[in-house]
Amino acid sequence: MSTSQSSKIWPHLKNRDAERHVRFWLSYLLMAIVVCSAACRSVDQQVTENNAQDILPDQEAWNTTIYLSRHGRQEATIKAGHRLYFSETNVTVMDEGIYVEFFEEDGSLASTLEAERGEIDGQTHDLRVRGGVTVHSTERGTLETDSLTWFNAKNLIVTDAAVRLTGDKDVIAGDGFEADPGMRRYIIRRNVKGRFLPDAQPQ
Repeated sequence: MSTSQSSKIWPHLKNRDAERHVRFWLSYLLMAIVVCSAACRSVDQQVTENNAQDILPDQEAWNTTIYLSRHGRQEATIKAGHRLYFSETNVTVMDEGIYVEFFEEDGSLASTLEAERGEIDGQTHDLRVRGGVTVHSTERGTLETDSLTWFNAKNLIVTDAAVRLTGDKDVIAGDGFEADPGMRRYIIRRNVKGRFLPDAQPQ
């Protein structure tokens, strides 16, 4: 091969080597970015899990009864399947079924409440419940909703959720509800609908 021919081929080979070199480093850089991203996500997940593990209850108990009173008078008894108490937030969390008894001023039973889970504010003694909430009053009937708050200071049960109130003679539904625990006096705030039960309609 002549010198002139080799001088023409050599630059071509050098260009191909350069292209291979660039492709190698681009591939390496791309792999490094992917590995770094995966590693960063793993670290973030570990940090989140560690933070979650750091929030531990100060007390834990099963099948317990909690008594709530105001001005020395018992207003509610709460039975919980599982209870966790967090001193930092002063909150009691109940996550395995809740059964509540509300009492009148004379000590008689006003109503009962059942829910899947809830929490008690240790400072105000307010009770918030969620999941399949049912309140049964011997005076008014049964209230059904998905969330509810009992405000201890006002002795009121309140919700902004949809409600259904079934009595002996009628069914009333709507959005938003406020009442005393015995539901003798109540307010349904919006979208009120009602109907008489078939066996209670006038003849």
